Amino acid sequence: MKQKRLLLFVLVGLVVVLDAGLALVTHLAAEPEETEDDPSIALTDYAAADITAIQYTRGDETVNLERITETVETTDEETGEVTTEEESRWTLTDRPDETVEQTLINSMTTALGTLTATRDLGENESLAQFGLDEPVLTVCATANGEEHIYYYGDTNEVTGEVYLMVEGETSLYTVSYTSLNVFQYTADELIQVITAEVEPEETSE
Repeated sequence: MKQKRLLLFVLVGLVVVLDAGLALVTHLAAEPEETEDDPSIALTDYAAADITAIQYTRGDETVNLERITETVETTDEETGEVTTEEESRWTLTDRPDETVEQTLINSMTTALGTLTATRDLGENESLAQFGLDEPVLTVCATANGEEHIYYYGDTNEVTGEVYLMVEGETSLYTVSYTSLNVFQYTADELIQVITAEVEPEETSE
């Protein structure tokens, strides 16, 4: 008789443990999965395609670029049908007749349209400590009719990131060095170099 009671207590205990385990599993399954937040901080609210002008000052030189749109006509050789379409390209504002390397400008617009900060260091009055009293680079991008100005300071020797401030904001940010490096070119370096093919001279025997 005692053995039966003992067995009954054991069975009841097992049922209680199983119920508790099932409740725990159900509770855990109902909880939302924890996901890691993206630490990057967006510093722009426009896309690369929205940019129509760029001005940047690095050292003693200021480079002015603008995107112009042209209507291009194409004639079908077989039917003679003429079609028109609009094409845009970048040019130096003060040297419109020069052809510039479009890929270099596209790298700039991409960097601006996707500009994100790796850290927000908050408000800091010691701008000289970060090289922002005399910025290494100042960029003004015109997008959707509005100007957006960015000031680049010193590069952190440990992380390789660059200190940056946005016009109209008080926060100090750090950004990838790439966003600074794409603006390394002078106006002359942006001009497309077209190398003419030189035919070999005929030699007389």
